[in-house]
Amino acid sequence: MISKLKQKSIKKAYEKLVSKTVLTKQNNAKINSVAILLDKETLKNIVLSNIKNTLPFKEAQITVLILREFNKKQEESPEFFSDNDFGFKASLKSDNLKDFVKNDYDLLINYTKEPNLYTNMITLLSQAKLKAGFANIDDRLFDLVVSEPTFNEAILNQELKKYLTILNKI
Repeated sequence: MISKLKQKSIKKAYEKLVSKTVLTKQNNAKINSVAILLDKETLKNIVLSNIKNTLPFKEAQITVLILREFNKKQEESPEFFSDNDFGFKASLKSDNLKDFVKNDYDLLINYTKEPNLYTNMITLLSQAKLKAGFANIDDRLFDLVVSEPTFNEAILNQELKKYLTILNKI
C-alpha cells in the first residue's frame, strides 16, 4: 500500500517537474564527462565496450548508474540504485543519487528501452548539459532523441556520434 502511494507521489512530482522543464541554451564546449543510465545490469559491459569503440571517450570519463531491484542482502554501491532510494514526492534518499544528479555531466545517455518512472526521474533531475535517449520513453526529457524500433544500443551510439560531430561536441 505504501509502495503504491509512494509511486503515485513520485509520478505526480515527475509530471509537475517535466511540464516546468525548459530546455537550456547549449554551449559549444566539447564533451569531457559522460553519464550512462541503465535499467539492466547485464548491459553494462556491452554498452561500455560499444561506447569506447564508437565514441572517443575513455572509461575514466564515463560514470554508470544502474537501476536494480531492491534487495536487503546486496551491499550498497555507487553504481546502483533502486526504487527504495526514492522518498515521497520524488525526494532522493541516497547520497549516491544526490551526487549523480548534482554533477554537471556534459552528456547523459539514457539506455532504458521502456518507460521507467525511476530512470526518467533521474534523467529529469540530472544537471547534464545534453541528454540523449531512445524515442517513446518520454521525449520531453531529452535534447537528442533517437527513434530506433529495436532499441539497439549500438545504433544509438552511432547516431550520437553523427549528431555530436555535427554539433562539434566531439
